[in-house]
Amino acid sequence: MDKVKIGDKEYTLSRFKYKDIKNLERYRVEKKLDPLDFDTYLLIYNIKKGNPDFKMTIDEFDEIVDIDKIDDIRKTINDYSGFNKYVKKVEEKNLTPGVGKK
Repeated sequence: MDKVKIGDKEYTLSRFKYKDIKNLERYRVEKKLDPLDFDTYLLIYNIKKGNPDFKMTIDEFDEIVDIDKIDDIRKTINDYSGFNKYVKKVEEKNLTPGVGKK
């Protein structure tokens, strides 16, 4: 298990399953999230998965994350979860997640 530090707390990360990717995509579509809010939601989703007591909204999360650290936090979470590898495969095959070929 990997960890990420956000603010003054450290959180355990977890690997995504394909079900998580599908749930994230459904949520993005249903809530009509813009790319920045979806990015934050994806990070929160992973932290909640590894830390069930984590209770934070997108706005609260955005408030505590230092702008200088967001890229490192995003990379750490998305690399460990497998999300970056999944996205790369989707892009290489010219697919739309959950849909098939574009």
